[in-house]
Amino acid sequence: MSGHERFRVHVLGRFRLTKGDTPIANRPRLRKPQELLQALIAFGGTEVGAGVLIDALWPDSEGDAAYHALESALYRLRQLLGARDAVRMEGGKVSLNRDQLWVDMWQFEEELQRPHDPQAKGIERIGRLRLLYQGHFLQHETEKPWVLKARQELRDGLLRAIRDAAHECERARRWEDAANLYRSGIELDSLNEGLYRGLMLCHQELGDHSEALQAYRRCRELLTRFLGIAPNAKTQALFHSVRERAAYAPVGSAL
Repeated sequence: MSGHERFRVHVLGRFRLTKGDTPIANRPRLRKPQELLQALIAFGGTEVGAGVLIDALWPDSEGDAAYHALESALYRLRQLLGARDAVRMEGGKVSLNRDQLWVDMWQFEEELQRPHDPQAKGIERIGRLRLLYQGHFLQHETEKPWVLKARQELRDGLLRAIRDAAHECERARRWEDAANLYRSGIELDSLNEGLYRGLMLCHQELGDHSEALQAYRRCRELLTRFLGIAPNAKTQALFHSVRERAAYAPVGSAL
């Protein structure tokens, strides 16, 4: 927050809305104005069409009733914030005033899009991203399609950044750093086989064959339990390679 914004909005993890450092009350009657704020953020915050918002928040309403519902929620959102100029509606499009609001998701997206110097330490960039990413988008809120879409896109963006940073560490043969990054990715997506393979490879290069085999076991267990499938051919081939090496190591284990 640069100092001139009046409001802070946290949508990564638990939803929080504050004016300066003072929380703005989260009461049931304010539910729709807050949901309108959340939807505006999810759709980019700038010139979001009234029809898009109506479809997201009032899918069962039609015509004038739907438009009046949007106008009412917009009026109540301005009242909630106590700042009419924080939210504008012009020509059937609604925008948030970025000079008035700091949003953790916007900061996160800016960090993701910032040109990355391959020579810089990617692990430090991931640290900045994880500091902002306190949880999935509106993690404890509604499971509506527009929420799930934004949640998936943000999580995927962070996972790509983590994989890129891990690959940089691998090229530099910084296997422990790469392993930590893969673990960080698995915390976000526990069913991502590629992350488990990366972790297994790091442990193999470090000579930690038992840890590599444990990573495989965990991958297999979760895929079987939640998706009803076995690890794919690439993952199994790496497992067999690790197990074969483990058989000749002083300390090893096999499944």
